[in-house]
Amino acid sequence: MAESSWSEETMRYRSLVETAASVDAAATGAISAYWPGAFWPDFKPAPQVSIASRLGIYAANLFAMASQVRGVVRDQWFSGLFVVVPLNTRFVLEMWGAIHFARLTLERLVREGDVEREEERTNRLTFGARSPVQLPWGGLADKRSFNALDFIRGLTDALADSEELYNFLSEASHPNLFQSLYFQMAGPHRSNWNNDAFKRQGHSLLSKTLQGFEASARGMDQDIVTLLKDGTEYIRGFAP
Repeated sequence: MAESSWSEETMRYRSLVETAASVDAAATGAISAYWPGAFWPDFKPAPQVSIASRLGIYAANLFAMASQVRGVVRDQWFSGLFVVVPLNTRFVLEMWGAIHFARLTLERLVREGDVEREEERTNRLTFGARSPVQLPWGGLADKRSFNALDFIRGLTDALADSEELYNFLSEASHPNLFQSLYFQMAGPHRSNWNNDAFKRQGHSLLSKTLQGFEASARGMDQDIVTLLKDGTEYIRGFAP
């Protein structure tokens, strides 16, 4: 009874989860069209080219990671492993925040031309860390990376309640009693969908989580297209 109860109650979300887990064709096309060749000019790069190139590399790498985790979220959702869905949805939100942060950095470089400021910002994005991280050319990272909350707060122009959403997902990702218990009750192991009081709460939590997942997936698909396209055009403007 419990097994059929949870799957029947969560069936309404399946198509939306599947859509959010799938990378938009425009994003795939942008990565194919503008990555990686366009970011390796055959001329000695100006500092602006180095910044734009590294922002593109950084964002494309995050996008690749997030795309994999979007599939993980889908699989966890479909198997009823809801207890870890908020944690991985938060990861996707953080990745979008960082990609958006990189896009805004590029836009500010193009608009204002402050190379020193944007190079420092880009160095922290690409070379920064908060624990010993080995650099490919030797030595350890000596730049302090940004806090994930910097990325989340930077999303407010695209998602007004980004920080509130992040706090909601964090609550279900941290050790606690009730919030994590509710997500367990949404799946097969502790299914409580026959309880009308929980049913209201369960759908409220799943709906909010899915809205965050959809917004993050849609936002990062749009941002990676804009960043790679604009970055490539900017770099080409420095060609001799």
